[in-house]
Amino acid sequence: MACPDISIIVTNYNYSKYIQRCLRSCINQKYVNHDVIVVDDCSTDNSIEKLSPFLGDIKSYQTLKNSGVAAAANLGVEKSKAQFFIRVDADDFVTSQMCYVMKEYLESNNDCFCVSCDYYMVNNGEEVVERKYAEVDDISCGIMYRRDLFLDLGGYNPDMRHKEERELRKRLSSNYTINHLRMPFYRYRMHDSNKTKSKEYEQTKV
Repeated sequence: MACPDISIIVTNYNYSKYIQRCLRSCINQKYVNHDVIVVDDCSTDNSIEKLSPFLGDIKSYQTLKNSGVAAAANLGVEKSKAQFFIRVDADDFVTSQMCYVMKEYLESNNDCFCVSCDYYMVNNGEEVVERKYAEVDDISCGIMYRRDLFLDLGGYNPDMRHKEERELRKRLSSNYTINHLRMPFYRYRMHDSNKTKSKEYEQTKV
């Protein structure tokens, strides 16, 4: 089987309630040769059990210990063989055209390190609450990178359990050339267990 053009990296920690919805959306990408890599960060819920129906369609890995999203994402990127990768959090989901359009954009703009897409905030019923513009309200996911350049530049700082994307942008400075597509392919699910609501997240310094 030929190497995929794109890897979707799904990092998970205790999102068993949402991960199957996430994986269905990632697997069902149109017009692209892609794979889906799941990295579980030593979940204590039944996340691993929830992966079982998808084992023929995904590649699944687990960190040796609970290490945080940056280390989990780095593991997924290292396991990938694709030219491009994009991250999707296990509690979120995406539209079926996302990978195709973002890949076409990067292939047409060789000076660009990565490209982000806009996103909708949705509730647990998957109803749209608000549209967000990634160039204003950036998030860590929904950004497609050139994998080789990402690795050459050091990847995510594995010590960052949170805010790894902000640290990456700050560290790379002028090497972080990002463009934005004003197309809301990403769905950011709001719920009580969002990591961005935790005290640990709020106290993380970049």
